[in-house]
Amino acid sequence: MVNMNTVSSALKNFYIMPLREDINLKADAFASRVMRTESNIVGYNKIVRAAIVGANGGAGAGSENGALPASGENQYVNLESDTKNLYGTLEISDKIVRSATGENPGAFVNILQQEMDTLTRTLKWNLARQMYGDGSGKLAVLGAASNSSAVTVSSSTQYVLPGLKVDLYAANGTAISQGLRVLDVNHLTGAIRLSANVTCSANAYLTVQGSAGYELTGLGKLFDGGSGNLYGLARSDYSWMNPYIKASFGAVSESGLQKVIDHLEDSYNVTVDHINCGSDAYGHYLELMNQRRAICDATVLEGGHRALTFNGIPLTRSKFMPAASIDLYDTSLFTLDQVADWEWIEGETRQVLHQKPGYPTYTATIAKYCDLMCALPGGIARLNGVAAPEPKAVLVTNA
Repeated sequence: MVNMNTVSSALKNFYIMPLREDINLKADAFASRVMRTESNIVGYNKIVRAAIVGANGGAGAGSENGALPASGENQYVNLESDTKNLYGTLEISDKIVRSATGENPGAFVNILQQEMDTLTRTLKWNLARQMYGDGSGKLAVLGAASNSSAVTVSSSTQYVLPGLKVDLYAANGTAISQGLRVLDVNHLTGAIRLSANVTCSANAYLTVQGSAGYELTGLGKLFDGGSGNLYGLARSDYSWMNPYIKASFGAVSESGLQKVIDHLEDSYNVTVDHINCGSDAYGHYLELMNQRRAICDATVLEGGHRALTFNGIPLTRSKFMPAASIDLYDTSLFTLDQVADWEWIEGETRQVLHQKPGYPTYTATIAKYCDLMCALPGGIARLNGVAAPEPKAVLVTNA
């Protein structure tokens, strides 16, 4: 017989490990290569990561009988951030639980599995999206709307999914409406249908429910070109806190990519081991390979992510990247610093499922407290404005 104890036990002991593996390794190719660690957590809420600045000062040369080089210990600075709170909640009705008694336990198991599968997919999507975000939580910028459930996206719909619960904010950050449900998304026209009528001016924006300003310090923050603080340090004081950003890379070429890789590796002693492309940039790279009639070597990364290779470096496409951009990373610079891995929130009774007060439903919430850190932002690069390769030259000869 199925009851709350058996369901809670199943969620804690049977579902948790596959869920962790699925989210951590399969959400995104880049995310799967970022080391997860608990060693930089201070207290319960703060991340402090020591970063080495430059070289050790103890190297040198001298005469046969002269003094040895003076020691010069490593120079460190602390990179600091607060952990961000990531949650996922599933809900099961009492009616479904009761249907599991008697002759229909299989029906309940199927429903529970479907709920877990959907929750896992959503958590994977949300984690991957945040890895590329700027921490603001913005999903899409809207055009003006007047008492209508139909709104039009003026930016991109790539971060919006049907079924999401979202909040609507004015351009200045003032909340307009909260707890809206996205009913439909037309990715071709940019039209979105919400669960209630809204009124907003142009440049209003949507966020995931309750998430505005609470999301991971993602790649979008590292590459925002800002001069303010990052990880508690003023970027203007440390040139190595600023990644290499090319505003308009132009026609994609192998020599152009290699030139940027060489710059990063020569300047900061890093090893670029991952190239990440937006959808348009990835297509342009394939055009380049087609022009050259090159054989694109492929590889499979951890988590099953397929990748092409550029001079032995995995090259992937991410739907969360800006469409016309290419990123270059040394993945060893990144960590996902976490208090612990994904875990269910348990009450005083150590149960995962709890009745929702006043409703005939039970909810379970899974949580992870973490943030994305980069020890050397100067050692990574973003190339914007990637365009199609130059047309292949055609040799014309006189007959």
